[in-house]
Amino acid sequence: MYTSFHTATLHELPVVEAVDRILAAGYDAVELNAEELPWARAHVGPDTTAEVRAQLRTRAISSIAAHRADLASPNPAARAGAVAWTIALLDLAVDVGAPVVHVIPGDQPDVGTGLGAVSDPGDLPSFVTSLRELVAAAGARGLTLALEPIVNQLVATTDQTLAVLELVPGLRVSFDPSHLQVTTHDVADAADRLGPYVAIAAIKDATGDPADFKFLAQGAGDVDFPGMVTVLRRHGFDGALVVEHEAHLFGDPRGPGAVVTESLPPARELARSQQVGSQQVA
Repeated sequence: MYTSFHTATLHELPVVEAVDRILAAGYDAVELNAEELPWARAHVGPDTTAEVRAQLRTRAISSIAAHRADLASPNPAARAGAVAWTIALLDLAVDVGAPVVHVIPGDQPDVGTGLGAVSDPGDLPSFVTSLRELVAAAGARGLTLALEPIVNQLVATTDQTLAVLELVPGLRVSFDPSHLQVTTHDVADAADRLGPYVAIAAIKDATGDPADFKFLAQGAGDVDFPGMVTVLRRHGFDGALVVEHEAHLFGDPRGPGAVVTESLPPARELARSQQVGSQQVA
């Protein structure tokens, strides 16, 4: 496994500068943020210039977070727009050498609202259609498309994720333990059941339940990261462990520079750990 860092933490910097800061800190690669967040602008998108793409191509890019909430929209125009936008991000991934692009379920109010409201992903024909189209587009470009289950969105639990995987052959998983900790309270079980499909994994801690949760710095929450890595490795996962930081939204006082620097040693320890007998060692 190898280390990566999600660029949203450095959203105030231009993307190439943010990437260079992360790599200079010692990470093996960088995940590019393409999501407009309430607290951070997107670093890349369909309009990323040819010059910036060329610069990023010379850096190690693990993945692109191409998060749009309307891939499941019952509105055909909104859904088509989200699919087209995501395909443009697949083209960007080819240009910058990112092997994985991951998407999110979103939460359409006419279908259900959070807390595992969609018990049968077969009730989401629009979302399944979008995912099938995107998996085909990713495969045609030599890329992997992954779905990230998200707390209080349409696909939030291990069971729901497995059901979608059955309906969308070729789809893989962006394994974010913070969401699965909150929704299932059993990251090891999630890692075991989703392990064969995992394309990328996050280092992001959490505590609580869907009605009241917090995202925290690694080690401050309830996620068993060594156990997670052990199980994922057993299933053959050897990809990027991406540090994603949202703990500042829940009281972490550290600035971006400190987060980047201080998150590397534990991430590197996880990436380099291996299972020997019944003991995990570094």
